[in-house]
Amino acid sequence: MMDLSQWQKKQAILLYHFASLSYLEGLRDRVHALRVFVEDVLDTSDAEGRDVYLRSKQWGNRNTGENWANNGWPLLREFQQSVIQNIADQRSNIFHKTGAYQCARAISEFSMQWATPMEQNQFDEMFEELYKYAGYIDETMERTTAATRWDDFGLTLAWQSHSALFPVLPKVKVLSDLTADSGQLPPKTGVYVSMNNPDAALQFAWTGSSSGRLLDATTFNATGKAALAAVGRAGLWMDGKAMLQFVLDKSNQDLTGDPFFEDSQTSELAPSLVARNAFTSAPSRWCYVELVKDEYETLRFELQPAQLETLRAMAGEQCMKEGFYFSPAAANSRRRFHCGERFPAVNSDYGKTIWQWDGD
Repeated sequence: MMDLSQWQKKQAILLYHFASLSYLEGLRDRVHALRVFVEDVLDTSDAEGRDVYLRSKQWGNRNTGENWANNGWPLLREFQQSVIQNIADQRSNIFHKTGAYQCARAISEFSMQWATPMEQNQFDEMFEELYKYAGYIDETMERTTAATRWDDFGLTLAWQSHSALFPVLPKVKVLSDLTADSGQLPPKTGVYVSMNNPDAALQFAWTGSSSGRLLDATTFNATGKAALAAVGRAGLWMDGKAMLQFVLDKSNQDLTGDPFFEDSQTSELAPSLVARNAFTSAPSRWCYVELVKDEYETLRFELQPAQLETLRAMAGEQCMKEGFYFSPAAANSRRRFHCGERFPAVNSDYGKTIWQWDGD
């Protein structure tokens, strides 16, 4: 049976998260919230008569709320309808990219001078957050390229942004009897791991349409492998100083030939410089990775002794490290909790229930 590394498990969890119905529903809710906000601002603009001061002989209605209501607002409505359709299609194992990019391009053509600076700033912030949120779906569902859009660099940044959602790792396991090659439809909708390239990024594929086929693997080229060997898995992409030292070695022609090489010799920019030159693609054989419902890894991470002494949790929170805990709120409460198990509340006069680590 094929075993997944800890990093491969995290990739699988991320991809299942971005492909989930609940995540897509989150996008729907964000588009709805933006529409409601815009409607309120348009109503305010109309009530205050702002358009009277915005019409001109040169530009006509270009800068008015009326123009945005007639042309910009319908774009948000169409975007929301497309997300609702995507939600419906998931029931048939059909997945899509979102229309966020197209919506953003179209909306940028229409002036928002009818809004106050504060109102426009809030609109921009809401749309930027929505656009970034949708981008994780688009990276997962992209099928216009021969290889997967996700690579080791992008997935690492995504994990850093989303790891707090997973205080314990949901359990995933490889089903070695469910396999397919690049270019083929998968035997089952879900995440797949390369069977012949341990450095390849995992990918999501689906059975409900021809676009759900498995793509080629995106994996390290010689430069990527050299960076991994020099910096190590723990520091790759995230240890700016170590990545900079790798860049400053100047023995790698891929890096020195980059047009932005001279401008990228900082700890902040070195990881991106390496990432632009670290990947290649290749056909692969893929194996299905199952997300096991309501089960968790036995260890989320290793804690140092000093951390264990202060490890505690409130009632309702999930156990992050398997072992014995006790609650000062109840006598003889010491018991063993498994990783992912929720700590119960205790009825007492003590106040809030706190569970404290008490050894393996």
